[in-house]
Amino acid sequence: MRDFRLPTPEMTEAEADQRLASDRNDFEAMLAKAENRLRQKDHRAASAYFGAAAQIGQKTPGVPPDRLLRIRDAMQWIEARYLDHIYASLKAAGHPEQDWHPRFRRSLEIMTGKRLRDPPREPFPQLPTAFYYDGLPYFEFADAGAFAWRESVEAATDAIRDEAQALLRTDGTFGPYVKRATDRPQGDVHGLLDNTDWSTFDLTAKGQPVADRIELCPQTHAAISGTGALCDVPNRAPTIMFSLLRAGKRIAPHTGMINTRLICHLPLIVPGEGKLRVGSEARQWVEGELMAFDDTVEHEAWNDAHEDRLVLIFDVWRPEIEPIERAQINALFAAVDSY
Repeated sequence: MRDFRLPTPEMTEAEADQRLASDRNDFEAMLAKAENRLRQKDHRAASAYFGAAAQIGQKTPGVPPDRLLRIRDAMQWIEARYLDHIYASLKAAGHPEQDWHPRFRRSLEIMTGKRLRDPPREPFPQLPTAFYYDGLPYFEFADAGAFAWRESVEAATDAIRDEAQALLRTDGTFGPYVKRATDRPQGDVHGLLDNTDWSTFDLTAKGQPVADRIELCPQTHAAISGTGALCDVPNRAPTIMFSLLRAGKRIAPHTGMINTRLICHLPLIVPGEGKLRVGSEARQWVEGELMAFDDTVEHEAWNDAHEDRLVLIFDVWRPEIEPIERAQINALFAAVDSY
């Protein structure tokens, strides 16, 4: 990498924000946004905006080469410091390199580019958006019958449904699952941004319980938190939410953030034809029967009925993940967030 000096943005962040509000493909504004974030030492946001600027620049005719070099140099500079920060943070959290679980070590090496992931053999491979964890068995749907807590959750279906229906009778409780971000560049690949076709009521936010929402559905929260299996990842999990898919609507194919968890569906209202496809298999929801799947495998859902479909969604650790791995994964994400 060439000698790197912090760039001087060619417009203020406020000016960049104003231009991006009018045109999110404005290359110069996206670059200025990235450089302003870099000067503010918000390296994670800067990296995201530089990445977005690079994508726009590659598609925009006439972008000067020096602009693209500025992006390349800045991203390399951020990346070098990022890796140092990750290793130091893991050590400070009590996870020095010599203590890493073998699967965690391989996964971190893949994340940092020191190792290549083995070529996937499956037609629908695991494609997590945030972190790939190496060495886990592949499946699309999990065997929910293997969960010791399945029966207790299914037994609470009626009580959970009653709480959900009470929420549905209250205006303004459900909102779009994909909400507009204010601190990162954001596209709308699946047409879900601020779209109420897929609406949710979340009992957690960034992995933390939301007290006033739990007060509205105490039996739901008690039934799910009582499993003892909820995934806990700083700022990301657990997620517990009611999910409403409007009549005649569908959720486009997508993948989730990390393959160390399973997504569980407890169907509450299934008014007719509708399915969840995970990879090569599609299954119908059955009210009161738990479903679990790996959401890093491409999946989609559709509701062809004339009424809305409602399920409770929550995430649990994959049973293969050992306690030391959970601790190291959590320490990794804490390190990511502190950069």
